[in-house]
Amino acid sequence: MQRPNNLKVGDMFRVIRGYYGFELGDIISIKYDDGTAVPYFWNADKSKYYCRSFSDLEPYTKTIRDAQVGDVVVDKIGNEYMVLERWQNTVMLSYINIFKKPNTIYGFDDLEENFTLKDAPEVVDTIAEAMKLLKEAGYKITKE
Repeated sequence: MQRPNNLKVGDMFRVIRGYYGFELGDIISIKYDDGTAVPYFWNADKSKYYCRSFSDLEPYTKTIRDAQVGDVVVDKIGNEYMVLERWQNTVMLSYINIFKKPNTIYGFDDLEENFTLKDAPEVVDTIAEAMKLLKEAGYKITKE
């Protein structure tokens, strides 16, 4: 991978060639961008940082299953909740818009089904969208 043009602190990457501080598969984030091809990256818990070449990395997009304490999630009608605790397979969410008061514990499957990360990119099913547009245009879709 080549150095991205729109790089900013906190951008996340997956290590695809592990050595010297970061292992294969680690998720790391930009600590400091010094403008070089090998900026500084934090490990996941921000206890260590190292320089790393972009040729050792691939872009990583955070999903709802990656939600950490302090992240805000949004339900299907737009209500916001904060992740207050995170365990191995569950998270505790706050009350709606009351981020300091704990409410309900969700498993990751329920979390994924009912919430999205705030400001996370919307994933569009392009095949379903294309089928919908074709049907609206009057085409009959059949399975052969």
